[in-house]
Amino acid sequence: MMMVTELFDHSISDASGLQAERLRELHRVLVAPHPNVEAAYADVIATGRHILDMKIGMISRIVDDRYDVLAVGSDGEIDIRAGDSFPLANTYCAEVIARLRSVSIDCAGDNTFLCVHPVYLRYGFESYAAAPVWVNGRIYGTLAFVDPRKRLPGFGEGEVEFLEMMATALGRILERNIADRDRRLAEKRLGEAARLFGTAFDQAPIGMALVSTDGRFLKVNRALCRICGYEEHELLAIDFQKITDPEHLQTDLSLLEAVLRGEREDYRIEKRYIRKDGSLVWAELSVSLVRDEDGGPLYFVSQIQNIDDQKALLAELEAQKAQVEDVNRRLERLASTDSLTGLANRRAFMARFEEELARHEALGKSLCLVLIDIDHFKRFNDHFGHPAGDEALRRVAEEMANHLPTDCLLARHGGEEFAALLTATEIHDALARAEEVRDAVAGITDLPSPVTISIGLASCAPGSGHDDLSRAELIAAADEALYCAKEAGRNRVEVARRPKA
Repeated sequence: MMMVTELFDHSISDASGLQAERLRELHRVLVAPHPNVEAAYADVIATGRHILDMKIGMISRIVDDRYDVLAVGSDGEIDIRAGDSFPLANTYCAEVIARLRSVSIDCAGDNTFLCVHPVYLRYGFESYAAAPVWVNGRIYGTLAFVDPRKRLPGFGEGEVEFLEMMATALGRILERNIADRDRRLAEKRLGEAARLFGTAFDQAPIGMALVSTDGRFLKVNRALCRICGYEEHELLAIDFQKITDPEHLQTDLSLLEAVLRGEREDYRIEKRYIRKDGSLVWAELSVSLVRDEDGGPLYFVSQIQNIDDQKALLAELEAQKAQVEDVNRRLERLASTDSLTGLANRRAFMARFEEELARHEALGKSLCLVLIDIDHFKRFNDHFGHPAGDEALRRVAEEMANHLPTDCLLARHGGEEFAALLTATEIHDALARAEEVRDAVAGITDLPSPVTISIGLASCAPGSGHDDLSRAELIAAADEALYCAKEAGRNRVEVARRPKA
């Protein structure tokens, strides 16, 4: 029974660990400062191939009925390169676009239709999993992983969910890249003729504004109006301080003043704006200063990008990560605790035993092992029933915990047997503690019948070593002392002879 439980515990732990790894990798890809979009592509593909155990990963751009390859990653040679273009109908991804959702194939060669598919005939890809990549509310392309190996027993639900989350993260990266590209383009056009500047400003897909040095809006575009929920004339009548979350206002103002003083050329922060309806929206704000020919400040150019979805995704990832960590902590506690008494279990006790034996010699003090057994417990159980027996075990455990040192390791070692490990404790002190425990247990009055305990004590002095043999000798000595206590009439404490060095 113990072996089945341990296997079950390991299974849960492995699943939790795998999910935690997926979430960590997804979070890393999403927030990593990729120097360019190509580096982001490579990171997404490498991460997906590792997590999904697939040989090849591809990112595509779908335009009309064409499938354009943006990036490819594999652990070997493959006859597909970035820049290649194929008819969409001749790819597995056609099904992803048609269904507007993820698609997976386990064994293409076993499927009557897929075994004659152009992809299978040319490349022999047996397994395939792909998800659509959405950018600004529209399908941009696909994130796909293929492998000439069959996928048995198939893609799990967690793997498909991870793939879809990776595709979502890729979409956010592309949106950010597109927005940054457009922002840079908008900044360049500020130096052009007023007509060209005005067109670029108004049509920019991210929020843009010209702001006076005292914070008033001089010009805003439609995207900013959508982000903040105001009409253009309403924004032009107020300053940015009015629509900034007070929690972020001081940081924004401090950076603005640093730009005015010439201490920095620009700044970028994440902040919350207060919409007209009172709701809050997260945005990434980039600010630079336009100066006149003499270097005097004219106005600020602000780019505001809505990052509400990204923040929500990051919050969800953090929440899931916290849940996984909590589950792992609870599993760890369950794996080391006796559920009836709340004490450490035998496995936790033996692990701590090894640690203490390894360092007790350096302390220069003895280490004492105490074995405790409830006298005639089977007779008590048979006469009063198992519920009463369980209560007796809990009460005995409670008294032991109350009368043994708080820093000792106390464990339920078996059915009615307990063990305590007293570190840096001489044998005479351990004996005194053991007598206190024996008296306390004998004084329990709230059970159907009095119970008593027998105790065996053994000491391991400095210099006696700390290998497996010493541990076995110490346990054997304490067990022999416990046997002598029971033979002598029970409700006794016996001290074993010290194990030989």
